[in-house]
Amino acid sequence: MCWSSCIREAKRRTKMKIKGVDLSYCQEGISFPALKQAGVKFAIIRAGFSTKKDVTMDRFVADCKKYSIAYGFYWYSYAMSIEQAEAEAEKCISVIKGLSPTYPVYFDMEEKKQISGLSTDTRTKMAIAFCEKIRQAGFKPGVYANPSFLEYYYDKSRIVGRYDIWLAHWTNSPDFPSKYNYGQTMWQWGLDRIDGYDVDGDICFTDYGKKKPVEKTIDQLADEVLAGKWDNGAERERLLTAAGYDYNAVQKRVNEKLYKKTVDEIAVEVVAGLWGNGSERKEKLTEAGYDYSEVQKKVNQMIK
Repeated sequence: MCWSSCIREAKRRTKMKIKGVDLSYCQEGISFPALKQAGVKFAIIRAGFSTKKDVTMDRFVADCKKYSIAYGFYWYSYAMSIEQAEAEAEKCISVIKGLSPTYPVYFDMEEKKQISGLSTDTRTKMAIAFCEKIRQAGFKPGVYANPSFLEYYYDKSRIVGRYDIWLAHWTNSPDFPSKYNYGQTMWQWGLDRIDGYDVDGDICFTDYGKKKPVEKTIDQLADEVLAGKWDNGAERERLLTAAGYDYNAVQKRVNEKLYKKTVDEIAVEVVAGLWGNGSERKEKLTEAGYDYSEVQKKVNQMIK
């Protein structure tokens, strides 16, 4: 989805406002009947941090089911590399395996050492690595961030429009909207007080709980686009977005199918240094839809 489309979609979505909270061990004893009475419709539960499960997750999930409150998850990151972010994603997946959250699974990076000790490119790649692992496991990925993080610590052009944004920007009231617009589907507006507990209050602008048709894979959609089933240009973008699909991801796959190079051609480019080295090369080739092992095998044959 392009930037202007994100803005248009956000304006449309903000007509819908669903009240929610996010929960962790800090609200361990909170009453779910009290949440229900306060009008809470969803909860974003901390599934864990680093590679550890949150001790309250199971209880919160059980109570969400018991009191018909929709739920999603977030994972608080301590990762300092792409590999560590992937390990956190794998732990998250193992923790929530078998559950059916209707809301996304969000990547939450905000540690000072991640800000001071990592480059924008690395932080962005870590978020993408986490989210893609989550997507591959069958869950909807998202990114939690405040405006400063999106502007200065992530490459927002690679995050916004690709993943659902949970924007953290505190105001005095959920009725006093954030001035920032990143096409966010959820907004953390500030501190709410429920059942004697301080909880982060959230407003969701899209009804994740509404049942949708079974989603098709990116490959299936790309094949349909090539078969002419999704029109062209701006109309294709509109149709795919309205159906709940990521236009950019679909179009990228369409382009890969149309213009994909042979293993021999890619191997020549690798030898010429066009695809980087090590994990960077693997990530770039995989993202472009190529089989890294096959390409690397050919490269090794060429340089012997």
